[in-house]
Amino acid sequence: MLLEILFTLIFLPNFLQQHVNAEDFSIAGNKEQMGNLEKAPEKIHSDVLDIQISAKSALAVDSQSGKILYQKNAEETRSIASITKLMTALVFLDHNPGWQKEFFTIVSDRRNGGIIHLNIGEILTIRNLFYTALIASDNDAAIALARSTGLSEEDFIREMNAKAVFLGLNNTNFADPSGLNNNNRSNARETVKLLNFALANEEIEKAVNINNYEFEVQNKEKERLVRLKNTNWLLNSYLDVAGGKTGALAESGYNLAVKIKGKNNQEILITVLGSQSNFDRFQDVKAIADFVFVNYQWLAE
Repeated sequence: MLLEILFTLIFLPNFLQQHVNAEDFSIAGNKEQMGNLEKAPEKIHSDVLDIQISAKSALAVDSQSGKILYQKNAEETRSIASITKLMTALVFLDHNPGWQKEFFTIVSDRRNGGIIHLNIGEILTIRNLFYTALIASDNDAAIALARSTGLSEEDFIREMNAKAVFLGLNNTNFADPSGLNNNNRSNARETVKLLNFALANEEIEKAVNINNYEFEVQNKEKERLVRLKNTNWLLNSYLDVAGGKTGALAESGYNLAVKIKGKNNQEILITVLGSQSNFDRFQDVKAIADFVFVNYQWLAE
């Protein structure tokens, strides 16, 4: 009994201090990853200089263990723009009326900002509407997608915020389904979590990894071909991208949340918020990814 007490008072705190880094956190929203800390990557270069990125805040996390591999102002709350559409997709999937159901946009779906891919009244399937919102980050499509659930926009937003609370995103707020409202706000830590939750759904993962997509819409007995191009330029880069979402507004700057695979099947989640330009956000992620894969080693390597 005395030995057990001594172990509890002396050795156990030391053991926990060695194995639980205060900088690690669960990207799954619970404690299921704590057992994976022994598999967390270890930094192999201690004298490396910090990288220079344009983003106001950023975070890189090991997908398996939740270990933070790089961070810059990760707790700073900022407008996340169209990264909001990841939550829109999650709430939509709770109320999906059916992938093959035909639907169309109406005048009240129209939002300023971004390229318009769908004309008012054109008929398309729910799946193609879903793809338009996520692949091309189309704002009208996101509003129509929310409307397709049968919920009012106010009720849909209420469910977005309720799901954020359920997922442990306590510093995240949603104000509209498209991301155009500057009050769609989060921080780099919780944006990484949101990405992780979203990519766990195979329908979202499939959509955000499609680089180019075509489908036909019908309007006034005429068919028209719609071509979508993914806003995530990293799908065409040297990085092995496993999904992501862009976002940009005048207030937010240029944002990107993305999952990237290493050469040995490592997976890291990276968020950059407030990059200076469209080009810079992709360069910022490349710089962070290169920094991580050069300076950290996974035990399985």
